[in-house]
Amino acid sequence: MANNDRVAVAFGKLAARTIRMVGAGLGSNLPGKVARKLAPDVLSHLAGQSKRGVLAVTGTNGKSTTSGLLSSVLKTAGFTLIHNRQGANLVTGITATLVDAASWDGHINTDYCLFEIDEAALPLVAKETTLSVVVVTNLFRDQLDRFGELDTTARLIEKGIKVCQSPAVLNADDPNVCQLVPEVSRVFFGIDSENCEIDSNKNDPNKESNNSSQSMELSYCQKCGSEIAYDCVFYGQLGHWRCSSCDYKRPDPTIVATNIQLSATGSRFKLTDRKNSLSVEVKLPIPGLFNVYNALAAACCAVKLGVTLESVKQGLQNYTTLFGRSEKINLLGKPVLIQLIKNPAGASQTVKAVVEDKTARVLIAINDNLADGRDISWLWDADFEPLAKLKGQFIVTGRRADDMAVRMKYAGVEAERITCIPKLEKALRQALDELGPDETLWVLPTYTCLLELQRIVRTMGQTLAGT
Repeated sequence: MANNDRVAVAFGKLAARTIRMVGAGLGSNLPGKVARKLAPDVLSHLAGQSKRGVLAVTGTNGKSTTSGLLSSVLKTAGFTLIHNRQGANLVTGITATLVDAASWDGHINTDYCLFEIDEAALPLVAKETTLSVVVVTNLFRDQLDRFGELDTTARLIEKGIKVCQSPAVLNADDPNVCQLVPEVSRVFFGIDSENCEIDSNKNDPNKESNNSSQSMELSYCQKCGSEIAYDCVFYGQLGHWRCSSCDYKRPDPTIVATNIQLSATGSRFKLTDRKNSLSVEVKLPIPGLFNVYNALAAACCAVKLGVTLESVKQGLQNYTTLFGRSEKINLLGKPVLIQLIKNPAGASQTVKAVVEDKTARVLIAINDNLADGRDISWLWDADFEPLAKLKGQFIVTGRRADDMAVRMKYAGVEAERITCIPKLEKALRQALDELGPDETLWVLPTYTCLLELQRIVRTMGQTLAGT
């Protein structure tokens, strides 16, 4: 390793140590900036030392959880890995993760590097290191002020995969994902049809649908350009799809989930590897159908890497949550579950998980800072309507608390059941004070509210995962 790389690593490590010592943060980005300034090729040189390669997880929703689940599976299978589990998924954050894991003289000793990578950062990372496998979870509208329309995000991901001609692990149920990069080696995951909620009105705009379509993205056939039609839909545009004009249709997935049973605390499903005709029963310790998809993505990548299905099962079941992703903690002696929300599809699926919990009380924290996305029109595309079924009070907080309060009223929640408290710490303490002995507080924050929550929780004697 070149001398300037060693200097870059040393100064990056010192920067991280100083940041943590003075309590200024986690040191998950700035050390990467420092190291890259001193040695622009440091990411390439460090990642290139991994024995088995670099794994990338990208997509709109589920990057952190999917990479966390894959990390648990790979560790269960006996592999060592470096993972940006704090969620810093831009080039500087990924560099900081490697700097932190390296020895002071710039050496890395690991089987895999596993990185959650922002969609826009994927091409940049791919230029600096060879991506052995790229996992794509889904594609939904997210931060329109940053990404623009969905096809822009798709093009960025395609560009990142094509740089190295990386094998791709793709969601068969998302037509916007599984039509990507047909020229590279691809393997697919998905949910079997027995879990479909058939909705014959889904493609008829003149009829009222039985399923919410607020987070559904329009999709078109890559062969003839016609609009995609559905035989069944799970959520958003994820389902069993086909072209409305030609014979093009959803590919048959290799890794599938069947017999799915969802609960407020987790899920059960049968995980099948169709290529090898093997199945296992999985108990996933995190709630929501979206997390079943995350587990499938992780399982599909692991099986492609040669991990046994039994190790996949154990790794999924042993998973411990990451920062703010279905994270369960105890605050002032009371149970709290934290789930980041940031776009219509993710928020809608989180709401579905909340209403499964009959003990749930809800605190929603909305900011519109740069890291959240300035455009909060997504609140009106998310399906908050099921929350009206819950009993008790709702508290809304954050810079856009008033906007969220209005959205809740339009969702059918009576005005007298909505309390607006702009300051997050005051809102959290009041929510905890009002929480009954058998109830759970669900906190649904946007990203910068989650960062603020991290600081508040620390003053209450607790820490969030990875912090």
